[in-house]
Amino acid sequence: MCGRGGTGQVGYDCRVIASRAVFCPTLCSIDPARTAIVLIDAQPSFWGWMAQEREPIEARIEQLLLLATMADLPLVATFEHPTESNGWLPERLEKAFPEHGQRYVKRTFDCCSEDEILTALGALRASGIEQIVLAGAETDVCVLQSARGLQQLGFEVFLLEDYWFTREPNTAPALRRMYARGVVPCTYKTLFFELVGTVDRSAQPAEWRECQRALPVPMRSPYELPPSTGHQAEAR
Repeated sequence: MCGRGGTGQVGYDCRVIASRAVFCPTLCSIDPARTAIVLIDAQPSFWGWMAQEREPIEARIEQLLLLATMADLPLVATFEHPTESNGWLPERLEKAFPEHGQRYVKRTFDCCSEDEILTALGALRASGIEQIVLAGAETDVCVLQSARGLQQLGFEVFLLEDYWFTREPNTAPALRRMYARGVVPCTYKTLFFELVGTVDRSAQPAEWRECQRALPVPMRSPYELPPSTGHQAEAR
């Protein structure tokens, strides 16, 4: 595991509505010291019939896993039952999966409905994690319901729009529902540069630079990734 840290001042504004922790995305900023990643069901069975182009999404998930190692961001990955037919991660993503990453099999669409996952998320909250970066499949089922569950636990949820995928080509209703509840739209480029904070590499944590040299797969600049397919515009 590599060192946590970041540059600059960060903060966010939130409100408790109807006795439930629903965040108001007015001044949201990602704080690496308070952020974890939740990757939902990035399994071969879902990749096989996704309506979106695969390579831009898979390349970004690979980089997200590497970023979790470099910045020492806690990572929870879920896998829908039965894994015998759904599989685990594609080989490319297995190579990039961080050593400290946690894996859980789930039977419910909302990952927060699983006792084991709920315990893991509670431990993250107790350690000071307040923000969740969310990615995976399917946008209109497990991602939608897990985003709601994470908010009910008090997390501020950032949805990576260039990371989700589903068999359903019309994802706009699911996205509108999430954003209406206060889920914060984000992209990998935004996440990366918000965590890094500066073009001056000498000002970044030394542990990040050391860890980056030891990664199993080279990190790429967000500018070097395949263009996103742009389906996220449907939510607007």
